[in-house]
Amino acid sequence: MTVGFLTFGRDDLGYGLEIVRREIEQAGHKAYRVTPKTAKCCDALIFSLFWFEHLFMLADWMRKAGIKKTDAKRPRIIIGGFNTFNPVPMLAYADAVIVGDGEGVGVLAVSGDYSHPSILTDGKHPVKWNNTKTLVPICHETNGIARIELSRGCRCRCKFCAVAHLKPYREASVEDVKACLASTKLKRVSLFAPEPTMHSKDEEMTALCRRAGKSRQDSDVRLDRLALRADSVPRVGIEGLSERLRRSVNKPYTDDAIIEAVRDGIKRGRRGMFMYMILDLPTESPEDWECFGALLRKIGELPGAEGFLLKPSPSVFMPTPHTPMAGDPINWSRDCGGMWAEFFGRGDNRRWRVLMAERSRVFSPHMRIMQMMATRAGAEFYDVEKTLNARKIIKISSGRLTVAGKKELERELEARGLIELYCGSRDNGPWSIVNA
Repeated sequence: MTVGFLTFGRDDLGYGLEIVRREIEQAGHKAYRVTPKTAKCCDALIFSLFWFEHLFMLADWMRKAGIKKTDAKRPRIIIGGFNTFNPVPMLAYADAVIVGDGEGVGVLAVSGDYSHPSILTDGKHPVKWNNTKTLVPICHETNGIARIELSRGCRCRCKFCAVAHLKPYREASVEDVKACLASTKLKRVSLFAPEPTMHSKDEEMTALCRRAGKSRQDSDVRLDRLALRADSVPRVGIEGLSERLRRSVNKPYTDDAIIEAVRDGIKRGRRGMFMYMILDLPTESPEDWECFGALLRKIGELPGAEGFLLKPSPSVFMPTPHTPMAGDPINWSRDCGGMWAEFFGRGDNRRWRVLMAERSRVFSPHMRIMQMMATRAGAEFYDVEKTLNARKIIKISSGRLTVAGKKELERELEARGLIELYCGSRDNGPWSIVNA
């Protein structure tokens, strides 16, 4: 059997799909990266959808390949990936959707065996989110870095995070990681996990890399565990603009704790800190922005702050299925990017004594609608996406989803009553078909 595989939106193969690809080949099948031109030469196609944009890209790709689910003769089509936490809209494009971990399941599905409880074939019968009991990492070489999964799931319970609520915590063994390190000639390795320092043998893992002549490239770390990492510019999830907002999502970092972390970083000779921020969390107000400004001013008053580079990087809040915040509404029309740019200012209008290299790419209001459509839509997704594409309201450009007609998008979705459905408060949704 010949199997074509693909993920979207990046120049390398996703880690989870690589695991499944190897299992497919170990089962005696041929597997290769597929294109729209080669798709019909395959017996089966398997796609990994990690990000919300990937669902739109899949729809566009299928049109280019000239393949529809209703065709009498076509390859068997399987979809998997993290974004399957709401698999219902994917059923219009695939024979089966694997929800959750794909180990041991993908190879069954491409062969036409849909008996596993994590495989969804219709929108009527519940399906179970799959979590493998043990974690056996592989070494996946991409872009000059050997990627090795250190742990899966998270021990923390941030209220906005699907990883914490869908995936129980599992660790890779020291022996398995050692074998992965021995299998690669690359010097740069990423032992990736939601929080690498929480691995019970993290220090031993670092020692393993050192003895093997490898350099660890993973740098994400929680603020309260910053002392366990020696990164020059660590990446820390701060999230809320204020203490109040951070407490509301179960990440109760105080301003004093953030200030002390920067003070300690300066003393240790760190060059800076990359700060992940989430804008537009529920109940966010101008007072929260004022609190963030006060925090940055206090950091700027620290001795040595003039040589310490802060890199605040914003995203915007998106309620994710199966989390405590799944039904929360969003202020889709709020121009968070404009608010962020105005807050920091430019040129003579900048107000910060501390060095600042703030990132400003946040979702536009209409891209937020697109994300909520992919996240909350049901079976209607197929018809809506097809209409938006045919009218050139949306398109795929340079591997990214773009909205070409903003007012047209609003009118089309409002006429169908979908903006409120996708962006308003919601107690339940199509994702409830998944037993997580």
